[in-house]
Amino acid sequence: MFRSFLILCLLGFMAACQSTHVPLDDRLVGTWTMDRILEDGRDVTAQHDPADNRWIRFYADRTFESDGDPYGPNDGEWALDDSTLFLDSAAGDGDDSYWIVQIEDDVMRWSGARSDFTERFVIWLSRR
Repeated sequence: MFRSFLILCLLGFMAACQSTHVPLDDRLVGTWTMDRILEDGRDVTAQHDPADNRWIRFYADRTFESDGDPYGPNDGEWALDDSTLFLDSAAGDGDDSYWIVQIEDDVMRWSGARSDFTERFVIWLSRR
């Protein structure tokens, strides 16, 4: 009897965990501020976010906008395939990029993918 009760409790716990799992694309939606940027393992945050004001906002309709010094405003569309984020920038093909995304709580980590340039970077962001 106790064993059956224990099994039912375990199954209930597992079902509760699965029902509270939020897909990565839903967790991506919102506003994120840049915290730290590494290029080839070197901290280049001061170069790429000198005013400590860069941010990106992802919308549920698969659009994004961003702003901050030294690059200024940008917008476009985003897509997510498993954990690979594609940013299709309105600034043109030369500004499009791919990133491997991980989110834990309110911290997101991007690792550059699919190009020699972006593969040099790792970026940490915090939910605002």
